[in-house]
Amino acid sequence: MDLWQRAKGFAEEAAKRSQEISKEAAKRSQELTKGAAKFSQEFVSETAKKSKEIASEAAKKADLLRSEALRAAEQIKTLTVDLPIPMPSTVGQASNAAVVPEPGSDLERFGVTEELREFVKGITISTFRDFPMQDEPETSDVPTVSNVRQDLNEWQARHATLVLSTVKEISNFRYELCPRYMKERKFWRIYFILVDSHVAPFEKQYMEELKKKEEQKQIDSVKENPTALPPTAPDAKETELPKSSTSLTAEDLDAFLLGDLGSDDEGLDDGKDGLDDDFDKIGSTSILPLFDAYAAMLRGRAILSSPFPFLSSLFFSASASSASYSFCKRKPPYHPSLKPPVAKKIPFTCSAHGRTWEDPYRWMSDTGDPDLVDYLGRENAYADSFMADTFDIRRSLVGEMKSRMPDKVSTPPEHWGPWSYYQYIPEGREYPVLCRRLRHPDGYAKALLNYMRGCHREEILLDWNEIAEQFGMLEIYAGYVHIGTCRISLDHKFLAYTLDISGNESFTLQVKDLHSGHVIPNSKVEGVVSLAWAGDSSCLLYTVCDATQRPYRQCSIGILDGAGFRFGRSSAIYRKRYELLYGYYEHKRWQVYVIDTENMKDGLWLVRERVAGVQYFLEHHYGFFYILTNAPLESTSSAAEGYYLARCIAEKSLTAEWQVIVLPGQDVSFQDMDIFHGHLVLSIQQKGLPLFCSIDIPMSVNSEQPIKLENLNPWFFPVPSCLCSIVAGSNHDFMSSIYRVMPDIIVDYDMGKREFTILHQEEVVGLTEKGESDSYGVAFPFIFTITKSKKDESLEDGQQQSWTDLSEAFSCERIEVVSHDGFMVPLTIVRPQKAKHTNQSPGLLHGYGAYGEVLDKSWCSDHICLLSRGWVLAYADVRGGGGEGSLHQSGTRACKMNSIYDFTACGMYLVNEGFVHKNKLAAIGCSAGGLLVAAAINIYHSLFSAVILKVPFLDICNTMLNPCLPLTILDYDEFGDPRNQADFEIIHHYSPFDNITQGCYPSVLVTASFHDSRVGVWEAAKWVAQVREKTCPTCSQSVILKTNMSGGHFGEGGRYIHCEDVAFEYAFLIKAMGMLDDEKQSHYYQMDSFGKKC
Repeated sequence: MDLWQRAKGFAEEAAKRSQEISKEAAKRSQELTKGAAKFSQEFVSETAKKSKEIASEAAKKADLLRSEALRAAEQIKTLTVDLPIPMPSTVGQASNAAVVPEPGSDLERFGVTEELREFVKGITISTFRDFPMQDEPETSDVPTVSNVRQDLNEWQARHATLVLSTVKEISNFRYELCPRYMKERKFWRIYFILVDSHVAPFEKQYMEELKKKEEQKQIDSVKENPTALPPTAPDAKETELPKSSTSLTAEDLDAFLLGDLGSDDEGLDDGKDGLDDDFDKIGSTSILPLFDAYAAMLRGRAILSSPFPFLSSLFFSASASSASYSFCKRKPPYHPSLKPPVAKKIPFTCSAHGRTWEDPYRWMSDTGDPDLVDYLGRENAYADSFMADTFDIRRSLVGEMKSRMPDKVSTPPEHWGPWSYYQYIPEGREYPVLCRRLRHPDGYAKALLNYMRGCHREEILLDWNEIAEQFGMLEIYAGYVHIGTCRISLDHKFLAYTLDISGNESFTLQVKDLHSGHVIPNSKVEGVVSLAWAGDSSCLLYTVCDATQRPYRQCSIGILDGAGFRFGRSSAIYRKRYELLYGYYEHKRWQVYVIDTENMKDGLWLVRERVAGVQYFLEHHYGFFYILTNAPLESTSSAAEGYYLARCIAEKSLTAEWQVIVLPGQDVSFQDMDIFHGHLVLSIQQKGLPLFCSIDIPMSVNSEQPIKLENLNPWFFPVPSCLCSIVAGSNHDFMSSIYRVMPDIIVDYDMGKREFTILHQEEVVGLTEKGESDSYGVAFPFIFTITKSKKDESLEDGQQQSWTDLSEAFSCERIEVVSHDGFMVPLTIVRPQKAKHTNQSPGLLHGYGAYGEVLDKSWCSDHICLLSRGWVLAYADVRGGGGEGSLHQSGTRACKMNSIYDFTACGMYLVNEGFVHKNKLAAIGCSAGGLLVAAAINIYHSLFSAVILKVPFLDICNTMLNPCLPLTILDYDEFGDPRNQADFEIIHHYSPFDNITQGCYPSVLVTASFHDSRVGVWEAAKWVAQVREKTCPTCSQSVILKTNMSGGHFGEGGRYIHCEDVAFEYAFLIKAMGMLDDEKQSHYYQMDSFGKKC
């Protein structure tokens, strides 16, 4: 009973408390409702008040515009009183015919020059139709006042109006194309890309004038009202309304009323027409400052504690500095808890040609500054934190790469004199070992007897691993080691080599006595660039470099009795037989000196005086110099577009008298040459494909007219079809008729018998199996048939040796892509067979485009890691790189923008043709290729979703203005000399560091090396800091910098270290593409797509 009473008491108490709580809740609810209503009335009242103010201001502006328009109309009417009324010959042209041209001063001011008029005469209507530009989002078709101003800034709009009225070609193109073939905005975007180099200086000058006027106006206003606070006063920052909210210009009103949302909507779209699309577009108009105005108006209220928390998230979700990116649509990958490092800024003003600019990160160029080391360390820590969730995939990738490597890698022996030389990488080691054995030309019985006596045992000449351990700096791996040049004396008794152990490419000469196996103590020389032995091996010739790494002095070492050395002065350095050649190159002028190694007392003598733009390379052959040159032919006065072959007598007084003997012929260009006792070998490009051919020498050339290559009965070396890369081997033996090529496949070509033997194909463990005829390894990708020249009928059917290939799994094709000016850009595409035009594949586009170097497309088994995951690999041979004719020159100096547009055209092609998904295209560039890729993403933010920049050349303008830096002077020929104003304007226009713009940039992995002497580590560091400062703060968190604090431009090297580096890059791409979760759920951690365990 007592228990019942207690329970009843509890129930009554609970009921009483419930009533009290209900009353309290009702009371609080009424108070909240009243507060909400009051706040809502205040908010609506304030909003209405502000709207009236804006409307009033807009009405005032409209009245001003109307009065200005009426005044302008009266002026035009006055000007046109005496003008005849034009009679249009065709419908649609009358609208442009009556426009009065502007005075000459205005035309010049807005870039309508005679140079521009001449340039547009070369543009055709197909240039606009075929221009490689991605489709634009739909925008309003309501015309603006001038019908051209939509999507243009003030200067561009004025320029476009003048062009339509004074340049008939552009007026006709616009009439033909708009709007039937393209929108007005697209037409003008293409136009300004085409004429960029002609009008950019005028636009910049105009904008600078406006800026100065605005600054002067602010100064005058302060003078008139001294009590007014400056706009940047700290105490006014929180309460002052943004200026843009109450000073809408005519362009702002156009954009607001007509719906022209600009071209900044560059994020990755989720494909849904939701609020995120609309707000992203709003972020690029003048509407956003209105939100800022309301936020400033309400900031003084207790809005964060109001009963409407959603308002606080609307108005205060981002700081003022990042308001433009509040609605960023690019969905960057996972961000670590660690925030990106913020680099310190030290004011520094640069100036050149009357222009000044700020470079607050200039301090980073001092590599001795401890703050730089600290900053790079923090960047490395952030990169590791960013990549922390990729640890498993990196481990898996390294396992895949190592599993495809054979335990021991060796090269086929190369016979030279009585010895066979070869290299191999011992099992489990990083670096190769150079060895040799005596040959056995006298039969196997005598060879066996000599072997038992120890005469044919292996001799280790140079072990890279021992050198790395000797100078080791790493605990896990052997230390950094780079062998620059390695030369064996012609009597096979000495080995001279250059060694870099720091990564800064400062090489030390060392000479090893091969009989004793010891390095000769007094043979070490610092700063050596190149080597060559004299004909009797009694003297070693070498060159040394200055502080800028330019060869400037020729020296010699003479061999004394007892393997001692004496130092002297002589020359250097190209060939090893009769005459040694020394080349000197500066400012597009090429000069070659020779020395007779059998009569070195005569010293150097000049082959020919330097001529601007002319290059030549010599080979000696029994009293003649064979010369590969681009010197002007008799019919021309300028350097030839490609190389041809000439000859002269090898006498000091006759070297200037050249006889042109061989021209390349149609679709063929000469790249290099090599010479032997009975054959001349030419490296050529035939319709863009690399080939070699041999010619029997000496030639009987009696005619004064040059001979076409095809008339000399050349033997074109048979190669696999779709071969992307082929280079010559060392080929030391001058008397041999065997010529070796590599690297994807090693083949010996017998030029006398015109036969070939396959010696080596790379072995990919698990994918290929060794054949009986190949004792060194197998596996060459994308090989289908033997390719030979149409004129080469000497290859018998019995010589059709089989090439091991992976064509069942992967395909390779070479196509041509139309660039902005109609140039056809060669594009090589490698992809899985299953990934044909699916529009879903991720892709990686490679580019370089500088120094006339052919883009490296050699095969590497590491590529299988991406290919087996469905990736497409593409290689763009843009202008500026190597190839046929003027491919190099048309991408250098003033033409450098061609390289960038070629690269973006290839990227757009991959997307538009369905090779790659539009949101899964990545790009990679190394060194000067990094400049190419970084400049491309400055122009097209949204084309690439991920980018890798390896030791990139990014701060080109500042670097080229400093001639004291290594290689700067040599780079003047490639990029131009910014000490010249015309070159400066061009370089500054595309410089990646100087043209970073606001917007959403892709995810970027930037790698650098602290001891890099070619591209300073500060180039990457400054670029990353600038991107973080100027671009979207959300997207820029996916920009990471990884610096190797011990290596140089070419990295650490080493077989297994390479796997770690590549795995890091591939894992970054997978993460940046948003594929990491899919990767974790896939089977790749256990086995690759071929079913082999990793």
